[in-house]
Amino acid sequence: MLNPQDISNYNNLSKTEKQALEKDMQHDDLSYLSSLAFEQFKVSDSEITKLNSLLDKKKGSSNSSFNTIFISLLCGLLIGISIFFVIFQKSKNHPSVYQSIEEEQAAKKLNNNVTETDTVFPVIEHKVVEHYNTIAEKIEEEPISEMPEMLPSKPVSLPVIEDKEEDIVFAFTPNAPVVFISNLKVTNYRMYYFRQSEAIDLSINTGVAAQYGSKAEIEKPMMNSSNTYLAHKVIAQAMRLFNSKHIVNCIEELAILYKYNKDDANAQFYLGMCYYQLNKYGIAETYFQKNLDNVNNIFHQESEFYQALCFLNLKQTDEAIKQLQTIVNNKGFYSERAKETIHKHSK
Repeated sequence: MLNPQDISNYNNLSKTEKQALEKDMQHDDLSYLSSLAFEQFKVSDSEITKLNSLLDKKKGSSNSSFNTIFISLLCGLLIGISIFFVIFQKSKNHPSVYQSIEEEQAAKKLNNNVTETDTVFPVIEHKVVEHYNTIAEKIEEEPISEMPEMLPSKPVSLPVIEDKEEDIVFAFTPNAPVVFISNLKVTNYRMYYFRQSEAIDLSINTGVAAQYGSKAEIEKPMMNSSNTYLAHKVIAQAMRLFNSKHIVNCIEELAILYKYNKDDANAQFYLGMCYYQLNKYGIAETYFQKNLDNVNNIFHQESEFYQALCFLNLKQTDEAIKQLQTIVNNKGFYSERAKETIHKHSK
C-alpha cells in the first residue's frame, strides 16, 4: 500500500524511489487520484485510516441501495402493466368494437336464415379494365345495327318567284327625335332649347326686327312683354302663331331663335314656310336651302318640295322641274304632288 509520507516527501526521494513510487501510484485510477490528493493536501496516516473505515461502511450500505433499486423496478413494472390494461379496456369499449360485433352477429343471423328455397344472388366481381383497351372492347361489345333502306327521293320543282326588289330610298330616314307642339313637328327640342336641363334665356336677342311687307302687315306682337324669353317658350309660342295663321308674329318669334342658333332646323324650315305664305319666295328659298344643308333631315322632304315651288314662282322653271322629277324618283311623301305639279306645268 502507498505510504503517504513517501508521497509528501516526493521531491526528496531518489530517482529510483520516485519511479517505484510513481509505479505504485499508477496501479489503478483510484490510487493515482489518491496520490494526487496526498501530494497536494499532505494527508496523514490517521486520516487514511479514517477514510478506509468510511469506505468499509459505504460498502456495507450497498445492499440497502440494491433493495431500493429492486423495489423501484418492481413499481415501474406494475405501473406499466396497469397502463396497458387501461388502454386495452378503453379500446374494447370504443363504438367501433360494438359496431363490428353487431355486423358479425347480423351476418351470422343472415346466414342462419337463408334456406334452400331462398334465392341467393351471386357476388359480382367488378372486372378491372385497363385504360388503353377500354375503347376497343366497348366497340366490340356494341352491336352494329343495319342501316334502313332509304326511300328514293324525288326532286321537288318549285315555281320560280321573280324577285321584284322595290327601290328603297334611305335619304329621308329620320336622324333626329321629333315632338309635336300645336300639332306641328318640332325636332331636337331638348338639344336646341335647353342647356344641361336648364332653359335657355334669349332675352339678349329680343331686338330683332320683323320682315314686314308693308305697314298694313304690322300686327301687334302677341309675345309675352316680359324681358325673359326662354327658348322652349319661344318655340311653343311660334308654333301657336303659325297654326293660327299669325305669320308675321310667328316670324318675330322664329327670328329670335334663328339669331341665337342659325343651325336650328325648326327656325330654318318654319321661317321658309312663313315667307312662302307671304309670297316672299326669294327669302323662303334661301331658308329652305339652309334647311337642306342642315345635318338634321327631319324637314328635308318638305324643304325640297317647297323650294321647287319657289323656283316655279321665281320663273326658274327648268330648275324647278328638275328638282320635282328628283322628288318623284325618290318616291317620298311628296312624290305624287310633285308628279301632278310637273304634269300641270308641262302643258
